[in-house]
Amino acid sequence: MSVYLHNYLEVFKKNFMLLVMAMVLLAVTFFIWAGIPFFIIGNLVAKLTSNSVITYLSISLSGGFLFSLYFVPFHLKVAENISIVKGNHVAKSFVHLHTLWMIGSSLVFGIVMILMTVLQL
Repeated sequence: MSVYLHNYLEVFKKNFMLLVMAMVLLAVTFFIWAGIPFFIIGNLVAKLTSNSVITYLSISLSGGFLFSLYFVPFHLKVAENISIVKGNHVAKSFVHLHTLWMIGSSLVFGIVMILMTVLQL
């Protein structure tokens, strides 16, 4: 885990403006990566099924996927570094990193969604 953290910190230090641009784009396009899962995908899945767990999972996974797309350039640069260290292909390292980032983002997105439901915001 420290290899990944070290590589991410190194990439963030070298590409600080890219990080700033990603954060600005996240703020400006909040309605896309947060609104589409809640309002569009949530309504579509709710119309198809009455199971609230499936609706919750689809909203959470789609939100995590859309959020993680903003950090693809960082994942590519870290995947190149990790592939050199571990001797893997860049594509395999990229898929691994992006999948972990997407699952982590989905978990955070789901926790926020649960908190919003519980607190009735």
